[in-house]
Amino acid sequence: MKIYKRYLLVDLIKINLLLLFIFSSFYFLVDFFEKLGEFLSFKKPFYLFLTYIFWKSLANLYEFFPFACGLSGIILFLWLTRTGELLGFLSLGFSKKELITLTGKGIFLFSLLFGLAISILFPKAAFMSLYTWDYKIAEKREQYLVFNEQIFIRGPDFYLIAKPLEPKGEYLQDILLVFINKEELKKIIWAKEGFYKSEKWILKEVITQEENKNFSPEFFKNLSANLSIKPETLVMVEKPLKFLSLKELFERYKFLKMVNRPYKEEVAEIFLKVIYLFLPLFLGFFPTMVFVKNYTPSQVISPFLKGLIWYFILLTSYLFLQTLLRKGIFVAGILLSFLVFISFFTCFFKKIW
Repeated sequence: MKIYKRYLLVDLIKINLLLLFIFSSFYFLVDFFEKLGEFLSFKKPFYLFLTYIFWKSLANLYEFFPFACGLSGIILFLWLTRTGELLGFLSLGFSKKELITLTGKGIFLFSLLFGLAISILFPKAAFMSLYTWDYKIAEKREQYLVFNEQIFIRGPDFYLIAKPLEPKGEYLQDILLVFINKEELKKIIWAKEGFYKSEKWILKEVITQEENKNFSPEFFKNLSANLSIKPETLVMVEKPLKFLSLKELFERYKFLKMVNRPYKEEVAEIFLKVIYLFLPLFLGFFPTMVFVKNYTPSQVISPFLKGLIWYFILLTSYLFLQTLLRKGIFVAGILLSFLVFISFFTCFFKKIW
């Protein structure tokens, strides 16, 4: 790698890390003071609060990473103008197009590597933050255990052991359900699998045993049951769709498709997960181009403000299209894909501009 490329990319990485530190610090302080009072009311060890803040900070990192990384291009060149290095590069014969393209590629490479790591870590961080608060601190799931991918739940009048097949608790396998009354056994249900639809549990390959029938087994191929168990009681923490991993989203999508229920929201989240790594380039490349193209030694602030305005225009456009997409308007996804493709194509094929 040529020295000037290494120099620019190292500075770009430093700017990215600085922006991530600033954003992280802000979110850390907001979460810390927002939750501190409520935490103190639970009278739990303080290390649990620090554990929650740690995982919440990692989850927040996923949320603002594309925005911080997209901003790094114009911040980098603003810094280079202040130190005189941008003028030095241009005086040495480097073209503005060359510097813009290199910066765009650097933003994409950083988002690809760092963003991929965050994407892999995010579902666990989101789960652990919710789990630490709901289970360890607020104790909302006192009778919930997990072992060998199976859950054990004790309810007011039942015990349940099952293996969840999708993250919202609406599709179970290897079900054992025991109903009790004042600790006396009343009924046992065994089922190979079951899913929740229209406020009923549809069980398959079922064996039932009831006290009033001397616990004689009865066999059913399918059984529709009005059980008091709701899907939300079968998950340790209730995670919004955006907190799910790609694997969990696909599991949820397949389940909803199987039971003929709408799955537009899941498809939208899968799309947003896939496009996530391209967002920094989409947000950062064109504003950087506007800034550098309009830069002159006597004009720095005005080009910077123009680039910043374009950054916020693109950011607002993305958030608007994201909202429409989550509402099931898939035209927004097509338009967002087109805009992202244009930014990628323009950056990597500079001959077109």
